[in-house]
Amino acid sequence: MRNLFITGGAGYLGRALLRTLAEREPDVRCTIFSRDHGKHSYCQREFPQHRYIIGDVRDYDSIELAMAGHDTVVHAAAFKYVPEAEINVAECHEINVIGSLNVARAAARNGVDRVVGISTDKACQPINVYGTTKLMMERLFQEADAKSPTQFNLVRYGNVVSSTGSAIPLFRRQIIKDRHVLITNPQMTRFWLSVGTGVELILMALQEKQGGTILIPRLPSLNMMDVARAVASLELDGDAEDVEFEEVGVRFGEKMHEDLLGDIESVRAEQIPLCNPNMREAVMRLYPMTSDPLERHNKRYNSERPDTALSIDDAKAMIKQAVDDEAMVNHPEKRGVLGTIPGLNLLSLGKLDLRMWSRSYSPGVSSKR
Repeated sequence: MRNLFITGGAGYLGRALLRTLAEREPDVRCTIFSRDHGKHSYCQREFPQHRYIIGDVRDYDSIELAMAGHDTVVHAAAFKYVPEAEINVAECHEINVIGSLNVARAAARNGVDRVVGISTDKACQPINVYGTTKLMMERLFQEADAKSPTQFNLVRYGNVVSSTGSAIPLFRRQIIKDRHVLITNPQMTRFWLSVGTGVELILMALQEKQGGTILIPRLPSLNMMDVARAVASLELDGDAEDVEFEEVGVRFGEKMHEDLLGDIESVRAEQIPLCNPNMREAVMRLYPMTSDPLERHNKRYNSERPDTALSIDDAKAMIKQAVDDEAMVNHPEKRGVLGTIPGLNLLSLGKLDLRMWSRSYSPGVSSKR
């Protein structure tokens, strides 16, 4: 890998990937391609040595021209908000499906060696627009792998702690505002991982010998009540007894428990030897659905029955590490203090109130008057 092209590379995951490459592969030249001017400026302050291009994956000519001369692509650009996707179906489809198809075509026509796509647990047996479009991205990349000299692989995982769209920044904002936290359902479980684990999985996918595979970590999970309690305990320095938690109900398009590997596809998934010393989680390799079933294969992997359940202390450690890592980049003198880092951009990520979501996105209910 000499020249790396990252779509959506100025985001939380992209910046973490750039930090890791700066430590391990400082000679790799990177191009960050995204449509977010603010994130570009934020990223460029930390990594001025790289090239930054404002562009949109929906514009094929733009991405084909920008990708020229690169040997490796990481496709991280996506429409990531489940409730918003339900009422912006065309927009979500254009970015996640058409945009991914444009990335695949541009990579093949530019003679790129390898492409890795970032998928999500919501692509497994999807029940919402976002998950459906990410499943389409997976299948498009697998088809592109079969039809072009470029090798395409994918990674699929759960919620990256404190990333854009995560519930954690929303919980923090609610705690700071009035110590009143809105939870869809206390028993709802989600898979959680650090951004470092996400980066390690991408680097593993870049080493895959066979194209078309999806690498899936066997992540730990935690219910949403315990996630909220962990955030409150950190935000209020352990004094979280006066925080009120209100259940608002599961929103349309959400599952009570997520799957990283489904029943139907599990017959084409195998456990692989843990070859990355920087990863604790076991990893599964899922082959395309067009391949033959395996004699020895994995079973469904669901967040209700994970290999490991996170404790509240584990969650607190992951959240604190995520905030500390960002603080060290932008405010090294203020490391380790939650809620005292101006401009960290964590509090601005959870855009909408959960109570409003639960009303506005109910199936069969029109918002028109």
